[in-house]
Amino acid sequence: MMTLSEARKYYEEGIHFLKGSMAPKILACIRFLEWGGRGKKAIITSLDKALEAIKGEAGTHIIPD
Repeated sequence: MMTLSEARKYYEEGIHFLKGSMAPKILACIRFLEWGGRGKKAIITSLDKALEAIKGEAGTHIIPD
């Protein structure tokens, strides 16, 4: 779990997320939350872990500050 500010900072540093892997997903979550996403958080996970992620047991969770 990380806050939106942390996600933005790590993304902008350019060393924490691979460009062809996590970076586009992190950027999508940042935009979703910054541009008025209706949810209270964004979650990155694989489809087979979706239920666990919704329960907070899997995935990367990004929450507003």
